[in-house]
Amino acid sequence: MFSFFRTKAFEHDTDEALLTRFQQNGDLTSLSALYERYMPMVYGVCLKIFRDPVKSQDAVMSIYEELVRKAREHRVESFRGWLYVLARNHCLMEWRKNHRHRTDLHPPEDMNQFDAVEATFDVEMPVNAGKPLEKCLEELPGQQRQSVELFYFEEKSYKEIAALLSQEVGKIRSYIQNGRRNLKICLEKAGIRGIVE
Repeated sequence: MFSFFRTKAFEHDTDEALLTRFQQNGDLTSLSALYERYMPMVYGVCLKIFRDPVKSQDAVMSIYEELVRKAREHRVESFRGWLYVLARNHCLMEWRKNHRHRTDLHPPEDMNQFDAVEATFDVEMPVNAGKPLEKCLEELPGQQRQSVELFYFEEKSYKEIAALLSQEVGKIRSYIQNGRRNLKICLEKAGIRGIVE
């Protein structure tokens, strides 16, 4: 999707090592390598809010510029989660700025609940995780599985899923939260970590 960084030399470095190198030495190449890992996630967050591929690509570049400024100022425990919040806040601020004169529009309804799990099935999945993930999904109780698949794979909103399954929105939220927890337990038993948090 994007190819403005050349960072193959850093593909075996951990997030922590790359971030520390930037924070201590101002090494922008390390930060670029780190950001490149999560650009699909950042782009997905932007697209969820803007619903516009061009605006979303522009935002990916703007978020990188903001990252350069802020990454030195903050103590970051989990870079992926921290970057997700940075991207989400940046896009929501831009969305509100562009729509401040419209009283009939609201940000995407799920953004307050939408968390760092977004796009982990594409961004974070180890190459050996496909079959265990499918197996664990199959083991979820029926409505949990349906809710998780509709929310993460088909990008349906809580309201849309509630209508499809003839359930209340609160129930759908509960199915998704419990489904995520059960998936995490199942995948960890299979020796795979870091997909669902």
